[in-house]
Amino acid sequence: MTMVMTQAPNITRSSFDGLDLNDIVIFSRVVQHGSFTTAAKLFGKSPSYMSKHITQLENALSLTLLHRSTHHVFLTDAGSVFFDHCVRILKELEAAKADAVGLSDDLAGTLRVHSTPGVGQALVSPAIVDFIAEYPSVTVDLTISANSASLMERGVDVVVGSRNFDDDESFHSGLFERKLGPAPYVICAAPAYLERHPRPEDFRDLAQHNCLIHTTQKPNPRHWAARIDGEEIAVRVEGTFHSNLESTILLAAIRGSGVARLPFYSVMNELRSGSLISLFAGEIVSHRVIKAFYPRSRFVPKKLRAFLAILETRLAESVHGKDSAS
Repeated sequence: MTMVMTQAPNITRSSFDGLDLNDIVIFSRVVQHGSFTTAAKLFGKSPSYMSKHITQLENALSLTLLHRSTHHVFLTDAGSVFFDHCVRILKELEAAKADAVGLSDDLAGTLRVHSTPGVGQALVSPAIVDFIAEYPSVTVDLTISANSASLMERGVDVVVGSRNFDDDESFHSGLFERKLGPAPYVICAAPAYLERHPRPEDFRDLAQHNCLIHTTQKPNPRHWAARIDGEEIAVRVEGTFHSNLESTILLAAIRGSGVARLPFYSVMNELRSGSLISLFAGEIVSHRVIKAFYPRSRFVPKKLRAFLAILETRLAESVHGKDSAS
């Protein structure tokens, strides 16, 4: 038997040997908070301690990651690339820990949620209330605003909304998009409005009514359509009140100012109480879909899975509620 000896590869010390995870965590937190002082306070350490560990990281990488000034820090080009990877790595580690620890029924830690205004106020906020009631050991940080830029860099776990982010590569890159469900719409008015105006019997009659225009509705806020008895009917509407805030349109409708086109989840309580009345039994045409965006990972934290399950249940209940109300 002839034995063929192969030479072992010459393994040299790479530039990644000697990296300390603690250094990476400190670097990421300093970047996220924009200063050594702020990050040091959160760690309970001194700014010089933080600076020492970042210098240690830079030496291990043989790279300059940060430009330092008196009050702020700025990423170098190499630092920016490295930071993007650090964010993903730390989230993977957090998710892995959550999955390993989460074999029990207990959830812990902090869940950071961001949502756009309409969905956030009417759908996400009630779901958060349900979530914290069921999982009181989890701390929840909810922000609601139209600006969703760079959220993942600031440690947000999930963004919920119906906006199409396909044209925003800076937001969408590296994120998983999960469709939670459709957002059915209703056209409704208050009893006070209907007492002053004849109730529209035909969908086309809406052209003769004062319609409340929610200016951010897609694709065209003045183009309302419905599918009634298998036929799709469209009408162009006008009105004396326009707003980019869904909650303001809702308030104006309740006060009897006009006819509103709103997602069912934002008006279902008013429809049940009778403060608003649904005007058409057909399907109001809408292509709006509620979505959740979160970092791509093999391990989705258990707390995030639990929250999304509650959110999906809330959304499904609103869809079923519309069917029963129609």
